[in-house]
Amino acid sequence: MMNEDEDYFRISKNGHLHTLSDRIPFKWKELMIWTSTTFLFLIYFLGFGVGIFVAVLTLIGYILYRFASWIYYSELKIDEKSGRMTSLKRILGRTNKSEIITENFDPNRCEYSKLTRSGKTKFLMIYRTHKNNELLILKSQADKELIEKYIAEKITIYNTV
Repeated sequence: MMNEDEDYFRISKNGHLHTLSDRIPFKWKELMIWTSTTFLFLIYFLGFGVGIFVAVLTLIGYILYRFASWIYYSELKIDEKSGRMTSLKRILGRTNKSEIITENFDPNRCEYSKLTRSGKTKFLMIYRTHKNNELLILKSQADKELIEKYIAEKITIYNTV
C-alpha cells in the first residue's frame, strides 16, 4: 500500500499568484527504502527465486506509478491582483491544457463534496460558477481544513467588482 501521509499537494505563493499543485515529488531515497524493504520481505516469505521475481515486478510498477504522478499533474492558480483562477494540466512542466475557471475569484464559491471510496472519506474541491468545476481531490478532513484556512486567510482579491 502506498503511504497514506505522502505529500500529494503543494501550496505556494509567488508575488500575487497562489498555486495549488497535486504533483507528487519523485524522491529517490524514498524509492530505495520502499523497494529494498519490499525485496527483503518478499524474498523472506516467498523464497529467493519467486521473491526476486515478484519484487522486481513490484519495483517496476512502483517506479512507473511514482514517475507518472511526477510527470502528469494539475495546478490551480489564483491571481490576487486580477481575481482570475486558472486550472492547468501539465506534463513535465509544460502546460497541456489550460482552463479559466473564473475572472472574479470568490472564496465563498469553493465547496467540498464528500467522497467515500474503498471505505475512505475524501473530499472533492469544487468551484461553482455557471457549472461545477471539479478542481482537486483531498485525501482527508485535515487537508480540506488546511485548504479552506489557506484560502480564507492568505488569498485577498484586490480587484473586487
